Amino acid sequence: MVSQMLTTQTCTLYLDSAGDPGWPPPFGKSKLRYYVVAGLTLIPQADLIAYQETSQILKKYIPSSEWRSPKFELCFHDLIHGRGIYSTLEPMRRKEMVDEVFSLILKLKPTLFATVIDKLRLKQRYGAQAFPARALSIRATIHRFGMFLKRENMIGSVTMDEEEYRKDRELQAMVRTFKSEGIIIYGFSYQPMYVDKIERVLNTINFTSSIMAPGIQLADFCSRATWQHFERNKSNRFNQLQLLWDRFDNRIYEPSVIPK
Repeated sequence: MVSQMLTTQTCTLYLDSAGDPGWPPPFGKSKLRYYVVAGLTLIPQADLIAYQETSQILKKYIPSSEWRSPKFELCFHDLIHGRGIYSTLEPMRRKEMVDEVFSLILKLKPTLFATVIDKLRLKQRYGAQAFPARALSIRATIHRFGMFLKRENMIGSVTMDEEEYRKDRELQAMVRTFKSEGIIIYGFSYQPMYVDKIERVLNTINFTSSIMAPGIQLADFCSRATWQHFERNKSNRFNQLQLLWDRFDNRIYEPSVIPK
């Protein structure tokens, strides 16, 4: 058993989100129908390459005066809109930078996961019993990652952006119970009952600053591309990721849309 564990491959699932988790009319004020949590798995060697090459891309395009900025990181939304550290870049340069980031993702050959919440249909179907979009998408994505680890005989960890969830203490408390209480939601009339202790996910869910985790920055590009595909019908970047979604025996599992 010990020798088997020593030779088991490891990977980290980096998660990020796009859209907002609020309910759209007539249930709330959100102007967006979809909420997406997406992630990519990186084995240690790919993690090192991601660390080196994201820094190279940033320094290639961003003026040195911005290198000490607390926001000196890859951010798809700011990049495509020319905001923050990207404000001095012309549209063509911003496109070139996006091209390089997606080329890096393809080079790393990660396995991608994404949960797409159709917030309107979810609320229409379950009403007051609808599980919050943010919590549901995180649970569903990490569960499928756990299934992937078991299928591939791997062990893994999960890392999320601490700044994004810094004010959501309830969600932070929830993810820390996954190992002890389970992660999958079952139950009559959508009342939650948790099973599956995700044994192959090490420790608990890790929260860290995205500026310190290039994997989270790349997950941001994957989540935003997926969200644009569903929310805006802009699919060119989403289509670039087509071959990276988790699949087995010619069956493609990702992205997963809830409700079905």
